[in-house]
Amino acid sequence: MAKAGQIDRRNYHWLLGVIYVMILFGLVMILSASSVRAFAATGDSYHYVKRQLIAILLGSILLLLFSQIRVRALSKIATASIFVAIAMLAAVLIPGIGKVAGGSSRWIPVGFFNLQPSEFTKIAVALYTADFLARRKNKPISLNDLIYPYGILMIIIVFLVMEQPDLGTTLSICLLAFIMLFLGGLNLKYVAAIAAAGLAGGAYFIFSSEGGYRLERFKAFLDPSSDPLGSGWHIKQSLIALGSGGLFGAGLSLGRQKFFYLPAPHTDFIFAVIGEELGLLGTIFTVSLFVIFTYYGIKISLRCKDYFGRLLGIGLTVMIAIQALVNMGAVTGVLPVTGIPMPFISYGGSSLLVNMAAVGILLSIALNNIREDLLVGRRRNLRLVVGNKSSNRLSNRSTSRSSKSRSTSGSRSRLDLTTKTSKTRRAKSNAGGNKRRRNSRSRISRSSSRQGTPKGKKRS
Repeated sequence: MAKAGQIDRRNYHWLLGVIYVMILFGLVMILSASSVRAFAATGDSYHYVKRQLIAILLGSILLLLFSQIRVRALSKIATASIFVAIAMLAAVLIPGIGKVAGGSSRWIPVGFFNLQPSEFTKIAVALYTADFLARRKNKPISLNDLIYPYGILMIIIVFLVMEQPDLGTTLSICLLAFIMLFLGGLNLKYVAAIAAAGLAGGAYFIFSSEGGYRLERFKAFLDPSSDPLGSGWHIKQSLIALGSGGLFGAGLSLGRQKFFYLPAPHTDFIFAVIGEELGLLGTIFTVSLFVIFTYYGIKISLRCKDYFGRLLGIGLTVMIAIQALVNMGAVTGVLPVTGIPMPFISYGGSSLLVNMAAVGILLSIALNNIREDLLVGRRRNLRLVVGNKSSNRLSNRSTSRSSKSRSTSGSRSRLDLTTKTSKTRRAKSNAGGNKRRRNSRSRISRSSSRQGTPKGKKRS
């Protein structure tokens, strides 16, 4: 058990360490990628870095709070969280509450901070899906269970997010739910039906967009050279940045594509800035950080004895890993551009807060594993102590019994000895008495014989 506790502590520290390495690395790259645009827009080259520092501070508080919440307590708020998320998504679409920017209504202004409810919906979906599967752990999930209430709630969420519109977040939520259902043991025919429905829904959203901008992006993904100055601009400039970096890169803050060539160098295309300034080694380092995070996130989740915690941990790890893969795929031209930022590294307050809250839940699962190991170890030690006490009692009883038997045998031997002695003494005294009697008798007989002889002579 001590070895298991050491493994869980190591997993905890590795996960926490790699997260803050990514955050600090992202802070450096945000400063390099955004300083030019920040100075042009606000006159302060550190504008985005200062806001990201505030998000890091708030995210650290969320990480600490969620890491102290027990896994069983999270299962109790799963249903409430999904309804709160739906209410927030609906509030974004209400004029006067939601903030419109770039033709999209995705944010709710909260003081100096813009809250993006669709990001928080990811955690709510992970919680609700894990609770849904945990409640049906020992029985197969029927079609009715899948449709009501789970399927209806997921359809409402997809509809509200697409009304913003935000196809990238919709894709992330759907992939998260799909992977969790698959890992939760959903019947394969239902899995195939959901996959087919998802592909059909994605095709519908691509071809039915207003102005056809999603279709143009999809065509640019298939052939970026067809419109290099229009819909293919993003991918072309990103590939130029990655290709010009070489093995070691141009040097930190010496990249050129961030000078108004890349459309969003500090958010969606920060991976391209990393490739240009730090080269292939920088991109390998970034990918390695996410590989380490995914490894320890899944390792912590699989060691959880609670089924709900295991599914939730895997779901949150997959959620962050999917975002990183989609972002890297869009930057390298492997996937269409979806507008998903890179977790922990890209600039974005809501995304960072949600991801750090998710890491806090993973740390809570790791702490729960440590508590379980300590509890098992205490029980084992208690059994050993109780066993030693019982064995000592048995040995004491046997010792007392043997001492009693020795004392009894000793007393018996002493009694036998005294008895023998007394018998010997009696025998000696009896023998002496008998001898004295014989002697007295012999004297009497002699005296009587002496006295009787003269009388006989006289008579004769």
